[in-house]
Amino acid sequence: MIRFAAIAAAFLLAQVSFAAPADRVDPSQPALRCPEDLILSEDGKSLLTANRGTGTVSVVDREQGKIASEWQIGQSIIDLLPLPKQRILALDGKTNEAILLKQFGGELDILSRVELPFSPVKADVSSDGQQICVSCLWPRKLVSLSISGDQLKLQRELILPFSPRVVLFVPNGQSILAADNFGGRLAIVDANTFAVRHIREFPAHNIRAMALSPDGTKLLFAHQLLNGLAVTNENDIHWGLVMSNELRWVPLDLVLDVEADFYGNGFMHPIGEPGKGGGDPTDIAVIDDLQAVVSMGGTGQVGIGKYESFGLFRVSVEEHPTAVVVSPEKDVVYVANGFADSISLVNIDKAETIDRISLGAVREPKLVEQGERLFHNARLSMEGWMSCHSCHTDGHTNGLSSDNLSDRSYGAPKRILSLLGKADTAPFGWLAVSETLEQQAKASVKSTMHGRDLTDQQASALAAYMKSLPLPPPIDQLQATRDKNAVAHGRQIFLRNNCIKCHAPPLYTSSEVYDVGMHDKELNREFNPPSLRGIGHRDTFFHDARATSLRDVFEVHGHQLAVELTDQQLDDLIEFLRSL
Repeated sequence: MIRFAAIAAAFLLAQVSFAAPADRVDPSQPALRCPEDLILSEDGKSLLTANRGTGTVSVVDREQGKIASEWQIGQSIIDLLPLPKQRILALDGKTNEAILLKQFGGELDILSRVELPFSPVKADVSSDGQQICVSCLWPRKLVSLSISGDQLKLQRELILPFSPRVVLFVPNGQSILAADNFGGRLAIVDANTFAVRHIREFPAHNIRAMALSPDGTKLLFAHQLLNGLAVTNENDIHWGLVMSNELRWVPLDLVLDVEADFYGNGFMHPIGEPGKGGGDPTDIAVIDDLQAVVSMGGTGQVGIGKYESFGLFRVSVEEHPTAVVVSPEKDVVYVANGFADSISLVNIDKAETIDRISLGAVREPKLVEQGERLFHNARLSMEGWMSCHSCHTDGHTNGLSSDNLSDRSYGAPKRILSLLGKADTAPFGWLAVSETLEQQAKASVKSTMHGRDLTDQQASALAAYMKSLPLPPPIDQLQATRDKNAVAHGRQIFLRNNCIKCHAPPLYTSSEVYDVGMHDKELNREFNPPSLRGIGHRDTFFHDARATSLRDVFEVHGHQLAVELTDQQLDDLIEFLRSL
């Protein structure tokens, strides 16, 4: 009996996950931390940064104005969410985990971990602290988590019709808002049933931040807007007609009322003005009901604005600000600088930078890391209105069209191509005008962004970064919807219709240009076929984005099929394409 009791006790102990101290890291060791998020501790005494480059969390003492400690939490910490009882939720973008932490001053303990779907990016918690919602980019999923004691538990998953990024619980606790990472869609999700109520659409892309005013009546967005009707010449760029960057205040009740025009009834702060663009907004912090601060990742600045006041007070910080936090006293904005491994302190009343806090020793960036910095640098463009990331969000595409000289003509807007997995798919561009990514980088900066000529070193760095951008796993794999028999049958249909002429495996593209019965507005008829790998992650198709689903490619536009397909055959062909 004693032996049995001992075994039972050992079994029970094995089921309990005890808190374990995180490993302490020496901040004096050179590293590239690349802080991606910044939060204030529950007691307001410290700041914590989520370090994407090292998988660490840095704890900064506010009173002393210096780094207190750094802790190894995972491989790539990209988001931090403050929770009650001095707990913090951290998201690891490489291990696909949610990690529950406990803070004791400058110390961090790891309480528990839970595996998430691929590519978690952002999280929010309900006002009662009982429910956590996590967005997962490439599977197009939201995940509901609960906390029982010190344990995280995955409750439910929801597949959306778009790739979500920012998630936000509304004050009444009945709804969750999830914003499109690439386009201009907003899902209203029932927090109780975890089902989509409605999808709202508005003119936007690259929605990087949402926030609520303290009184809960206004919703703030930071996003970009690419105008496909504008021409990317110096005049249209100068006046902010090609790419605008916006901080928009909208009534929350109109967002939740699906019959109301929330966008038209809102107020917009333009982030930028002629001669001084504000490329790539990254985060919002609300100061009070009428004031907010927005970070401009592409220009190394933050802007402070009042509701219904047109301009922003712009303040320079350091390279690529990623996150902003307002002090409890409402006198200082803390800014995490993603490519400077530092925190800037901005005085709100004076609208000026008053100090900086280093997160530790910094090493020299490698070539691919230099390219990443250039990719997100709006100062490469004329007047700082846009970066490469503005159109190729997270290396992918916003799905929109742009009229520029990179295809050696104006008047024929082309759909923006994804850069993921492009390393071995030369030539580049719809008209196959560039033999190398270096050539394409130089052409884009000079002809699309109207910036200064890139040096050979800069072009090499940008090309190295673009070559490093991996394809995500196929959408059907991520959503666990793959039907192996349908995929196999769809592949046979693909082969029988000679689709491999233009989309030859294993890259599912070709180096040639082809006339497929379409032309652009400049009467060009021959186009280079984009690779079909990762096609399930795209929402628009053809050079002019005329098709908005894979089914429309064939049913509406009859794209290059030798014979008419039955409904089942078309279903199977689409299943095959989604598996690539």
